[in-house]
Amino acid sequence: MVLIYLTQNSPRCSYILNLIFKHELGLAFRICVDIKEFEQFPGEKINYSAKRLGDEFYIKSNSILFETGIKKQEIKVEDAESKKILFPCVEDDLGFDIFSSVFFMVSRYEEYLPFQGDKFGRFRHEDSLAFQNNFLRKPVVNIWIEIFRKKLATKFPTLQFEKKKFDCVVTYDTDVAYKYKGRSFGRNIGAAMKDIFFLRFRNLLQRIQTLLFSKKDPWDIYDDLQQLLYKNQLPSVFFFLMSDKSPYDRNLNYKSSEMERLVKKIQGFTQPGIHPSFFSSELPEKMVSEKERLENISVSKITKSRQHFLKFNLPDTFNALCSAGIAEDYSMGFPGMPGFRAGTCTPFYFYDLKNEKVTFLKMMPVTCMDATFVYYLEKSPEKSLVDMLNLMKEVENVKGTFIPIFHNDIIGEFPAWEKAHRQLISQIKSSLNKS
Repeated sequence: MVLIYLTQNSPRCSYILNLIFKHELGLAFRICVDIKEFEQFPGEKINYSAKRLGDEFYIKSNSILFETGIKKQEIKVEDAESKKILFPCVEDDLGFDIFSSVFFMVSRYEEYLPFQGDKFGRFRHEDSLAFQNNFLRKPVVNIWIEIFRKKLATKFPTLQFEKKKFDCVVTYDTDVAYKYKGRSFGRNIGAAMKDIFFLRFRNLLQRIQTLLFSKKDPWDIYDDLQQLLYKNQLPSVFFFLMSDKSPYDRNLNYKSSEMERLVKKIQGFTQPGIHPSFFSSELPEKMVSEKERLENISVSKITKSRQHFLKFNLPDTFNALCSAGIAEDYSMGFPGMPGFRAGTCTPFYFYDLKNEKVTFLKMMPVTCMDATFVYYLEKSPEKSLVDMLNLMKEVENVKGTFIPIFHNDIIGEFPAWEKAHRQLISQIKSSLNKS
């Protein structure tokens, strides 16, 4: 057991020490605020305070973990051994305040401060400390913890650390389940007229073949996904939009027989999750009703969620998910840029900075999304695959969890994306076999 000295304890300290020692390093620890007890302790001990006391492992503390409330922080970023660090210090045994650094990143402290959002009101990746200092594509939290582990192992050779393994969850958003199937006669006639008016004759032909001649809908790729995931034995989650219609929520009617059949098909080989609608971040009651709709169709308890458009407000959206009974959320990623929004590729529990408390909601940090490459970066599937593989390697290097997002409409619409998706799945399986 490691004894950790603090001049005073706080909810932030308890949270971050649990995250690092219990969940990441697999070490038992105890917090001590009695300086005499600490000095007399004969075992492994860490001093987290303003000054060194003796021969203990010393990390110089900053104020952020002992504060309450939210204010603009002056965060100094430095390069150390080709790695970015926050809260640097030359007087301690680590070279930076790892506890404050990890807390700043995983709490998403900067996203609680006033910001100018994008056209949907979302925090922009361009405004993040990680992007501005060129470490968004590095899982810096995991890298810092590995540096810390090595330093502790040198100082305390008898410590036994938990061995971690590379993991993956492949996720899919069914924003629009089918391109043509499952819509009313009136909607299909209206859409066909638009195809003619805008000279979209390929779409018109596909529509006729799908609806009148039973050709498979272009976006109906679920049998192929089932076979691919089963063959490679990969865990997955499919997120379903169960909202009423809006300009941003365009899925099939949740009451339709096609939607019910699809949910039950997916449920036959993997887990369904709820995809709370565009406006659910402002109207949390929508989360509850949409989750209940999916539960009624699946006749099962739904505990996984991802916000549509990756749109959320801190801390309200995640507190609402907790209240709705969600246990895991898969929204922690930037829509416009791949990488590590919270600096980590390891699941962690959400800390409500406004109310200073840890919640039971496990955040499953997203690594990359096909829509980012298609609509934001406008990269080819081939170049996107290289990018995704590089990000996966970053995750693999720190034994984290790789979580990509795919959309059935992108895979179904673009053959080159179907190929890139299949190749990525193959590489994931290969990496898992080696871990």
